[in-house]
Amino acid sequence: MNRYSRKSIQNVLDYNITLAEEHNLSALLGSERQYSKIDAWGATRKTVSDPFFNEYQGGFSTAVPAGNLLVENYLESYFGRINYDYNRKYYLSVNARRDGYSAFAPGNKWGNFYGGSLGWTVSEENFFKNSAIGEVVSQFKLRASYGVVGNNQGIASYASSSFYDAGLNGTNPTLFYAQAGNKNLTWETSKKTDFGLNFGLFNDRITGELGYYKNNIDGLILSVPQATSTGIPNSSILTNIGSMNNKGYEVTLNAKILSEGAFKWNASVNVTTQKNVVTALDENNSDIIVATSLEKTNIIRVGESIGNFFIVQTGGVNPANGRRIFYYGDGTAVQYDHSAPVASRWTKVSDGSVTRAANQAVDAKVSGPALPTYFGGLSNTFMYKGFDLSASLYFSGGNYVYNGTKAGLHDMRVWNNSADVMSRWKNPGDVSAIPRIVFGDNISNGSSMPISANLEKGDFVKVRNIAFGYSLPKDLLERMKLTNLRFYVSAQNPFTFTNYSGFDPEISTNGNSNGSPSVDRNSAPMARTFSFGLNLSL
Repeated sequence: MNRYSRKSIQNVLDYNITLAEEHNLSALLGSERQYSKIDAWGATRKTVSDPFFNEYQGGFSTAVPAGNLLVENYLESYFGRINYDYNRKYYLSVNARRDGYSAFAPGNKWGNFYGGSLGWTVSEENFFKNSAIGEVVSQFKLRASYGVVGNNQGIASYASSSFYDAGLNGTNPTLFYAQAGNKNLTWETSKKTDFGLNFGLFNDRITGELGYYKNNIDGLILSVPQATSTGIPNSSILTNIGSMNNKGYEVTLNAKILSEGAFKWNASVNVTTQKNVVTALDENNSDIIVATSLEKTNIIRVGESIGNFFIVQTGGVNPANGRRIFYYGDGTAVQYDHSAPVASRWTKVSDGSVTRAANQAVDAKVSGPALPTYFGGLSNTFMYKGFDLSASLYFSGGNYVYNGTKAGLHDMRVWNNSADVMSRWKNPGDVSAIPRIVFGDNISNGSSMPISANLEKGDFVKVRNIAFGYSLPKDLLERMKLTNLRFYVSAQNPFTFTNYSGFDPEISTNGNSNGSPSVDRNSAPMARTFSFGLNLSL
């Protein structure tokens, strides 16, 4: 049983004034306090004495506490903003905030962040209005901004603290080292720069934005691996280490395609490109291999996109004997036979001589990117009299997904396999992507080390939402003494178009964490939801 609670209080003072009908000034000052708490309770039970009395309070030979959790955190913020514009032509905005988060140790809890922006509405200038282009371009604005933003997402409530937990050694009570904290842990910061323009054409029948952004991130919060011999829990410590940058372009177009008459049609499309590069790590720029739920699939390396895959390359199945072909780091092709004696399971494809095992540390290569290089959406809204129909699509691509689920479904042990194992190698000369069945073989499928055979393109297009509605006409609403009554039916995530063989290329076992994005290991897909109802306004 999990109980989540959050209490928040916000105080905001807003002031606006216009001077001499041309100078517009607004100021905002505020504070916010947010308290979050998670209270979880659970237990495991074994050997019930009476199958008709199987509640927790029933007669079980063993009841062990499990899944118990009690955590809380506190975020306190102070912020302010000043906006100024002159005659709706020239714009200036500055802002600042100070945030404190309880997960950081004293001395590192607080971070100061700020930003500013400038804008110039060129289309309001007389020289623009009086020109020929002003008859076509109804709106044209240039803008630029810079800001420093703090990030504390994905950090546990007591990330800076070290803990011992209570446990049992047999029947004897004991303590064990449960978490290695970092007293120096503090805010991750992003320095964001944006340049862009807004435009409108034909009396704003078509509007849009073009922009360029660059985001330099310092003090990346990553789980840095530690030597197993240190005895540190999970062999890693959260640390502010290194930096990276994201940059790309953003394009948005909105159009009132049909705006006259009973039938109306509005459309919008946006596309964003993204290029990510890790620029620094520790003083030696040492690689960080990131562990996921069952395998170490990702690497953080300077000069590469963060979280790229670090996997051993494979070359399909040898049609002569049904063995999986692997490649050493130098390109030598080797094959694995789980049915052979342990000492001779690995052999060279070229001459069949016994050789060493392929392994990730020596032979893996960086593959990717794991992060999408482009993403965006398309939406359409149609209206006819009282009827309305809206549909929105989301697309993403340019990246790969490590399908660890496929490794499990190709594991030749006593559990479910995917249907494609029916096309496995059976006889000499067979051409197949699935090696021959050998009970207990979890190397050929990629369960023991990540392999390129499980790496797939992650491009997709999703129908994110479809909604159809009908609103009663005004005269009928007036007789019913109502302001609005709309009936609707909608579907979220009804369709996905992709070549990815797993359930969903958008999900990630690791929640798309900084260091290990786009890994699918038995992850549930995003829910497909259908709903209907009515909106009523009196």
